[in-house]
Amino acid sequence: MFDATYKDRKGFDTKFLNPGKLDGRVFLPKLSTALAKLAVPLVANKAKNVLDYHHYSVVMHRFRRFAIYSAANVDFNGRFNMPRPRDVWRVDPRIDTATQVTAAFYTNNQFDRGHLTRREDMEFGADQTEALTSAADTSHWTNCTPQHARFNESTQLWQGLEKHILEQAVDKDRFRAQVITGPVFDPKDPVLASFADTPYPLRFWKVVAAINASGRLFATAYVLDQRSVIDQYGVRGAQEVPFTPYKTYQTTIAGVEALTGLSFTGGRGSKTVSLIEFDPLAKATPSGVTRSGPSDAAVDGTPYVELGSLADVVLEA
Repeated sequence: MFDATYKDRKGFDTKFLNPGKLDGRVFLPKLSTALAKLAVPLVANKAKNVLDYHHYSVVMHRFRRFAIYSAANVDFNGRFNMPRPRDVWRVDPRIDTATQVTAAFYTNNQFDRGHLTRREDMEFGADQTEALTSAADTSHWTNCTPQHARFNESTQLWQGLEKHILEQAVDKDRFRAQVITGPVFDPKDPVLASFADTPYPLRFWKVVAAINASGRLFATAYVLDQRSVIDQYGVRGAQEVPFTPYKTYQTTIAGVEALTGLSFTGGRGSKTVSLIEFDPLAKATPSGVTRSGPSDAAVDGTPYVELGSLADVVLEA
């Protein structure tokens, strides 16, 4: 049942990974001072900018009109395997409609309505009705970014990261993750001729946190880059290009912070600490690490590992 008042939305739960304990908490990203000025405030409370949904939360960018981030709790143990109904996309009335990119942008072009927090990841709950309600809540324009049709359909590696991490490093009794994702806002992002005031992002980032089999928090970060395809073939031509040019990289959390203006933090006891402390790539020097990174994305020697498959993901220092 859809509650149009949104009073039943609890949003991102900082204690989701380790309920009842201070260790293992993951907090919503902190916006830099400059970025906070660009966040869209709630209509009912201008001092707040976090939109809570079922199991995830979003903060919107005032001028880009896409999410700065979408942060979700994901419970793979509680998921239901359900047929997917047609998406019904909604404007969120809690913020100004003008700050949301809606259906007109996705008409007569090659863009899909790409979920940031995936519908499939929200298909969990106490029963199937709750799971359906949670999944349907991902179809808000606030959780949507334009992704090229082939890009959106061909991201098995990108979409499979969190489940792979859990399968490789997590006790099956703790088959939970927290996934924070969003677009990289670049001043050089292109525009459509019919929407000259709405640059669309070419890169996306993701931070995945979980509790490992030893009961310790760890967090990894990734960037997906489709710029080379768009640069070479254009938005329309890119539909003919196979999956391989859509490159996925593991990078450090510090690298994502540099790209986004966000800070990622968690809890160690009663203290708030940077998630950088729990990032295995920040401590590792595995083969395949490059200091140049995807195109011009590397910042100050930030390491990037190009992922040819899920087996390339670095989960241990």
